[in-house]
Amino acid sequence: MGNLILIGVVGNYFGYKGEFNFILEYKKIEAIPDGFKMKIGYSANFSDEYTIEYFHKKNNRAIAKLTEINDKEGIEKLRNKGIFADEEEIKKYNSNFVSSNSIVGCKVIDIENGNELGEIIEIWELPANDVWLVSTNFGELPLPVIDDVIVETDFENKIVKINVIDGLLDLTHNRGAVDED
Repeated sequence: MGNLILIGVVGNYFGYKGEFNFILEYKKIEAIPDGFKMKIGYSANFSDEYTIEYFHKKNNRAIAKLTEINDKEGIEKLRNKGIFADEEEIKKYNSNFVSSNSIVGCKVIDIENGNELGEIIEIWELPANDVWLVSTNFGELPLPVIDDVIVETDFENKIVKINVIDGLLDLTHNRGAVDED
């Protein structure tokens, strides 16, 4: 396996035949094929390999079954452990998938004037749309991931070009700053 990323966490058992709730780290993961190899453990380095027998996702809920486990006791031993998969393999089956490794560290550029605004330091997956937190010279800017704002992404070169819509820079706040009213 190549670059292993955390894609989820083993939840509670579901039924008595080894199925379990699959708590996804990325909501953009829609498909994991039968026979898919992944690792489960406390970290990518301290994990064991398993094979997906089947994976079903409906809305924000996913159920999975491993070929190696056929009872709820087996799932109980894995509960709350991380599920790690090869990033490139996940991308093969999920065309819209972009890992946080690709996004964090990108420079954010104002497309109108070419000025660098800052660097993406964190990702928030929210129900309406994702938000990328950008560290700027003026504080942290929550950048909504919407078509009106994100114009171009070049994750290979770690560059994101944005349209600075009215009021966007007003969202910049300096965490820890003291208001002296």
